[in-house]
Parts: sequence; structure tokens; C-alpha cells
Amino acid sequence: MKKLLLIVAIAITFSACSSYQMSTLSSSAAKRNESTGIFTVENDSVIVNYSFSGENTPVNVEVFNKLNEPVYINWAKSAVITDNRAYSYVDDEIQINGTSSAISTQWSRRGDTFTDGVMNATAKVSREESFIPPHSKVTRTTNILNKVGMNDIDKAEFKKVFLTYLDGSGQFNAKTASFSEENSPLKFKSYLTLYTLKDNQPRPFTSELDFFVSSVTKSHTGPNQLYEYSNNPGDVFTIGKSTGFGKTIAIVGLVGAVGALTTAEAALDDTNKQKK
Repeated sequence: MKKLLLIVAIAITFSACSSYQMSTLSSSAAKRNESTGIFTVENDSVIVNYSFSGENTPVNVEVFNKLNEPVYINWAKSAVITDNRAYSYVDDEIQINGTSSAISTQWSRRGDTFTDGVMNATAKVSREESFIPPHSKVTRTTNILNKVGMNDIDKAEFKKVFLTYLDGSGQFNAKTASFSEENSPLKFKSYLTLYTLKDNQPRPFTSELDFFVSSVTKSHTGPNQLYEYSNNPGDVFTIGKSTGFGKTIAIVGLVGAVGALTTAEAALDDTNKQKK
């Protein structure tokens, strides 16, 4: 048991090598809150806020209705657009979340087993429209950016910078690349289709906003441990992954640990036998 715990501890320690890519977004047409990083675009009918903070690179959209009448959002006709390709705000997949339980009974000496089980599940289908009452708001989160991806960035674009640990323990080296809207590795537009009703007939209007990645920072420390990203800014999305080095070291460390423990255990057995 002690051997197993030691092996697991070693594996966890060595496999902890991860890399993080923090991408900061900018927009030439939107207001950006300096303290929250949230982007805002507004017209006569609605106020739309965008935030990209959170796990799995989300696009968080909040729409506030300024009118004295209801506003409707058609998510099926709304999309993120990049490189002339549209990614709908309505997911094509149906998400099913559930739990299962089962009881198995052995009925014969041959080992025949019969299982009686129950599955409880909930299917979530993305709604194609949202209703916004007067002077209220709705929110929607999607992971469209996972499907989009960024263009490769030349290593020469990155410059060394210093980032600060949130716990005040000091600074460390990281790499950052900065971009203009023209040479950004990712440019996209959020296009929303909305409408009001008059005499039971829709009166459509749209809200559009352009974004581009203005900087990319690479670090082996996650943003939740960094002072520069401590307020979880809405203009930053993060991609984290285990490095190849970490995976390799984990395997080598685990195999080496098993070998070392096996050798040590064998030597101990020999010593005990000699004492007997």
C-alpha cells in the first residue's frame, strides 16, 4: 500500500508540468471597462456586454433591453464569424447529463449475472430564441472559440517579460507577443439578430462587434496564480494543456519509481531471509 501511494505521489508530481496561453482581446468599436475587461456595444434598443473569462474559452453574451417593449434574440441566426466562416450560437449537439444505478445478482455456479438498472438523464437542447422583457437582460454562454482556433505564431514574435505571483512570492520569466488588428492571429465578429414585434410582425435589427487578439502570453503558471490576471478580466481567454515534457517525465518517473521500489523491496526481502 505504501508503495502504491508513493508511486501515485511521484506520478502526480512529475505530471504537473502544464503550459498556459493567455490571449488578450481588443476591439476598435467597443467600450472596454478598465477594471473588468468587459466589452460593451450599445444602440437605441439594447446594450450588449461581452466577456471571455472562464474555463474552456467561453463567449459570454449579456443583452439588456432598453425599450418599453419586449425584444427577441434569434440565436439560430446569430453567429461568430471569422475567415468568412460562420459558427452559430446554437449548438448542433444535444447534451445529456444523468446518473445510473444497477444491482447485479449471480444466479448459478457458472457465474451467470443478471443486472437490473435505472438511468435518469436530462437532455439539454439549445433554445433558438430568447425573450427579453422591457428593461431586463438575458445571458448566453457558448464555447464557439474552441471550434475557431488561432493561426500559428512565429516564435520570434515572443519577447521575455516578467510576471508576478499572486501570493507575493516573487516574479518569473514568461513570453509575450503583441499584435495590431492587421497582423492578429485571430480576428472575429459577433453578429446578433434581434427583433421587436409590431402588429404581430417582426421588426428585425442587428448588433455587430469586431474583436481581435492583441497579445498572447505563454506561461507555466496559470492565470489564477498571477497578479496580472487576478481580477479574472473579461478581455482574456485562457488555453491550458499538459506539456509533452511533463507527460514524458511522468511516464519515465513512474517507471523509474516502480523499478526502484521493486529493487528496494527485493533487497529488503533478501535481508529479512538472511536474518531468519
